[in-house]
Amino acid sequence: MKFKELPKKWKIQLILLSLWTVLSLLLLVGFTVFLQSYRANNQAHRAVLVKPDSQLIGERLVIDRPGKESVRVNLYRPSEASQTPLPLVVNVHGGGFVGGDADVLDTQSQRLADQWQAVIVTVNYTKADLQPISYGAEEIKDTVLYFAKEKAAYGVDPTQFSIIGYSAGANYAALASELLVKDRFDLAGLIMAYPWTTGLSVANQGEDFPPTLFVLAGQDPISQKAKPFIEDMKEAGCTVDVIDYPEAVHSFIESNNPEGLTGATVDMSQVVNAEQENLARQAEAIIGDWLASHK
Repeated sequence: MKFKELPKKWKIQLILLSLWTVLSLLLLVGFTVFLQSYRANNQAHRAVLVKPDSQLIGERLVIDRPGKESVRVNLYRPSEASQTPLPLVVNVHGGGFVGGDADVLDTQSQRLADQWQAVIVTVNYTKADLQPISYGAEEIKDTVLYFAKEKAAYGVDPTQFSIIGYSAGANYAALASELLVKDRFDLAGLIMAYPWTTGLSVANQGEDFPPTLFVLAGQDPISQKAKPFIEDMKEAGCTVDVIDYPEAVHSFIESNNPEGLTGATVDMSQVVNAEQENLARQAEAIIGDWLASHK
């Protein structure tokens, strides 16, 4: 039957269906173009943060994962060699889930390795514009399990493994900790600095969850939004400690390092300054003491 021979009602329905199909295709093409542009823009911003190999303090490693994409990490050891296995701390950068790079923690990680007498590992987890957040969390989990398996090669003690994350990195760190609990791997501790807690659920936590230290910044709305979640964790039976710095701002710990201003497109003077740097060094010392008490 030809179109002109169809009943008027059917003609209208076919026209509407055709219009809807064309509109859907246009929207799909538009979204694809937008997503590609968004990813390219994020990648360009992340690329600025990567240090030349000749300038990197840490050691670049690639962790192979059978059946999965490999994970790129940076490794830091104390300047003075140890005769006994060392604690290991996975240091997870922030960046709003789509930004940041492990290299921004380069100077800080070497300082922490010396100060805490621990092996520090930073992870270039896959960002949320490329893969779901759960994917990056699994990369962090697999990094922990890799170093536990290769403990002799790296001189580390798997009973003293911890994770620290900042902002969005704290969200990734918490999710990775949940995965490790499911894999029956006991972390010595989890540190969440001014964390994004959106999407986290205490239903996935409890008495088996590692002891957790929250580092909050009094001038940071994200820190304040984390407080109800902290109370929920306590009610769920988690071991929780909290340090609150009333004068601190968001990202004060990791930003007050030589890499802190790399790629900055806004005024960072409220974040990177002598006062915030002093608070950052205080926080790092207290975190180190907390880790030492949870061996």
